[in-house]
Amino acid sequence: MANKRKRDDASSSELGIDPLECILRKLPSFLDVLRFKRVCRSWYSVAENYVSGPCFSPSSQTPWLLLPSYEEDWKEDDDKEERGLCFFNLEEKKEYRDVSVCREVYEGRCVGSSHGWLILLDKKGNLSVFNPFSGARIQVGSLIQDLEFTYVDAYTLGEHPRMLVSKAVVMSDSKKNKHKDGVVMIYGRKLVFCPYNDGRFIELDGAHPPYQDIICSSAHMVSALSEAGSVEVWDFSGECFPTKIMDMTPSFPLKTAELVRSFTDLYSSHFYLVETCRELLFIVRFIGEFVDGDGKPVREGDLLSDEDTQPKICPYKTLLFHVYRLDPHEEKWVEMESLGDQVVFVGGNHSISLRVEDCPGCMKDSIYFTDSYWERVDEDYSYGGHDMGYYSLRDQIVKPFYDTQLWKMKPIPFWVMPNPW
Repeated sequence: MANKRKRDDASSSELGIDPLECILRKLPSFLDVLRFKRVCRSWYSVAENYVSGPCFSPSSQTPWLLLPSYEEDWKEDDDKEERGLCFFNLEEKKEYRDVSVCREVYEGRCVGSSHGWLILLDKKGNLSVFNPFSGARIQVGSLIQDLEFTYVDAYTLGEHPRMLVSKAVVMSDSKKNKHKDGVVMIYGRKLVFCPYNDGRFIELDGAHPPYQDIICSSAHMVSALSEAGSVEVWDFSGECFPTKIMDMTPSFPLKTAELVRSFTDLYSSHFYLVETCRELLFIVRFIGEFVDGDGKPVREGDLLSDEDTQPKICPYKTLLFHVYRLDPHEEKWVEMESLGDQVVFVGGNHSISLRVEDCPGCMKDSIYFTDSYWERVDEDYSYGGHDMGYYSLRDQIVKPFYDTQLWKMKPIPFWVMPNPW
């Protein structure tokens, strides 16, 4: 027996394979890798080396929800700012509370979530990206130093950062491609890019401001959706300045235009751009400005009757989605009645579409959303950050995916793709 053990040890040593790495290679999911890392320090070190190496290629994962953590033993008058954060896993319907966080996340200064990284903007205008899974952080640059900055911008930056930067995304996994990666964001009416290698902010030649959404593809392409429904695409794969390779203005969908025009006082509309394996999608989200307990939108003037001394509290709420695909030959948006086997995730995050088989715990033909109504999330102490759920295109109804009775959620929940780097 002793001789056999020596031969096995010698064989393992000669091959240069760590037995723990052999175990890691057989783990089926990112969640299992996280559990492996938490066993002890030596296992954590082995896992860090493994996920940073060439052998590791993470499979598609269901996005996790980063949201405030509310323990059962906390009282109503406890300071909610100190309650911490947790991840909610859709597959397990379970919360994980040991989350890597930093001050800007607690303070609600997250302006985007992309490829597993949170894009953070502090009160001094410094932009950074932070990985809540690994704790890694990359300093990007300073808005104040490189961009035209007014006193109004300075106030907005301090109090409402997402009103200044409405969406920010990273090019790809930031730890493996630093020489080409960076942050792309909607800054006011402009599109701005900041590469990691020099920290300077570069304005893109956008032709159709203002913009509603931006996305990045794996091929280092950046696509932007304007308020008018136009699409512009830049190629970032070259060594020089990004090159615009598409500028298309499809006719705006008549169905959506009529609904927006007819019910301006009842609904607001938010636009998202989503890339599937086959095409670009234009997703319109309709949010009831004031929605009563029966789920019906009401006008602001109806919140206070002659008998009431205080207005009714009717928070805004998402009620409906329209979905269109881009027909590049006809240059128009074509309505879709079904997403098929796709699941879409929208909100303050990098808008994404995944196959339902890659998203355990999710319903196909559905849109999972979090609150991204930046103009109103902080307007009232009793609600904000609460507007999340999933919309079934087949049933045309919004359903909950997270059981909570809270109307005020701070920091605002964000979808985060699992990323160990």
